[in-house]
Amino acid sequence: MNIITQEDLLIVLQHSSNSLIKLKIEVLDYNEKIIGILECGIQSGSMSINGQSNVRRTAHFIVQPTIKEKIKLTENSLLWLNKDIRMSIGLYNPRNREYKYYPLGYYVYTDTSGSYDATTESLTINCADFMKKLDGTKNGQLGALIIRFPAYQKNEETGEIIEYNTIRNAVITTLENLAGIANHRIDDIGELPFDQEFSAGCSILSILTTFRDLYPNYEMFFDMDTNTFVCQTVPSCYEDDIYMDNSFLQRVLISESAAVDMTTVRNICEVWGKTIEADFHSEACSYSNNVYSSDIPGYEGGYSNGEVIALKIPSANQAGAGLNINGFGAITISNEANEEPIKENELKPDNIYAFQIKKKRINGQDAVKAYVLGQWQAHAVNVLTNGTKSGKFVTGSDGEEYELYSKEYFRKFYNCERVDFTIIENSPFTVEELGEIPDIKVGGEFENITSDDLAADRAKWENQKNCRLTDNITITTALLPFLDVNKKVSYKRSDSDLEHQYVISSISHDFVGFTTAITMYRFYPLYELQTI
Repeated sequence: MNIITQEDLLIVLQHSSNSLIKLKIEVLDYNEKIIGILECGIQSGSMSINGQSNVRRTAHFIVQPTIKEKIKLTENSLLWLNKDIRMSIGLYNPRNREYKYYPLGYYVYTDTSGSYDATTESLTINCADFMKKLDGTKNGQLGALIIRFPAYQKNEETGEIIEYNTIRNAVITTLENLAGIANHRIDDIGELPFDQEFSAGCSILSILTTFRDLYPNYEMFFDMDTNTFVCQTVPSCYEDDIYMDNSFLQRVLISESAAVDMTTVRNICEVWGKTIEADFHSEACSYSNNVYSSDIPGYEGGYSNGEVIALKIPSANQAGAGLNINGFGAITISNEANEEPIKENELKPDNIYAFQIKKKRINGQDAVKAYVLGQWQAHAVNVLTNGTKSGKFVTGSDGEEYELYSKEYFRKFYNCERVDFTIIENSPFTVEELGEIPDIKVGGEFENITSDDLAADRAKWENQKNCRLTDNITITTALLPFLDVNKKVSYKRSDSDLEHQYVISSISHDFVGFTTAITMYRFYPLYELQTI
């Protein structure tokens, strides 16, 4: 539901127990065609929605179906291995004396199937969304084969790289060829930074999450209404309207619990990525007319696709700088994350930077760019700050004074050229409020990060999780079956005189107690990012 109506509020407020609740179960065949419908009274029932989990929706019900036939465990039953279900919860509206049904989504049985107790005439169902078809629980495990996804396609005769493969296409190929899922919506993520290989025994979900996690801040789930597989950036909610306001929540509120997990709060994230191995290296480099020029012995025949060149930079760059190797012609130096030309002063003098040459076919012609990967090891720092000047100075090992918590301070004391500031003026977790609490990411999955740009993106995302998603509150309300995660609400805590905005991160329904527990994190509309 995108809009909550006055009818919805009145229905919720008029209920105090599960006496006037029904569960509608639509039984689906392999093609998601309805082959039977069960309407049930609820003896016991709960459901959870977690926006941070791969399996977003899980549910457990003990119900009494209004019809008893075709629910025993036989292959012709409505409860069998090859059946899926779509569920809706119905709340009685006394004004029109009808039930209004709210969709709960599409599910598969997580047990062998449902179970029916003839003595009590009750049906027990444990189920989860369709991700369970991909993680090996209900299919999704691959047999004796090795699956490879190359980072690029080559010309078989010349060995020249024809095009770079994208993560979006790799996800679509996995869904359609391995999972048989044609109903999907996949956002552009980026290019595969390197070859991917998966062995026998892995699950389809593990392949998909590997692709998803190559770049930060993406999510995968099955849409509740249409069962479409979605891969998209995690919603920022910056431009979203308020889904529920404080007046609504106060009318259905039962209790609240505010807590901050201080063990997870960090306000600095430093990411160390892949050590860059250059194919060619030169410290003889000049800078003129906004072009860096160098003659490198052994680099012949024009720009080669995929080659990495390391140069010692003699001067800081102007915006839109170019690169000219061995007189092959000036090519634009671009950032890998956004394909845009580099900004002024991104390259610092007397530092060695690595550049990767890439050719792409655009409008039938070769377009050649040099992507700046960073220094010898991909490295970036993200700092949560309130954006004010400290007025305090500290002395570095070089004898120079640096203003505390300035950009120059973090560049010097973290020995990192790429420093981004996340500015949230009223956050209680900034370095000005708590001092420096760093989170260092190195090794393991972080070795897959191939450039400073990608390291900066990951540092920003990790810092957001550490210092924003921990600022949360859980409230218990009357049953609100129409809620979903990633919705923005306004709420005034009991210990505050002001309303604040929050984003829902998880939901738990108790259909017998007629309650909903909502966990939501603080939304900061004055969010800003500044990059050195």
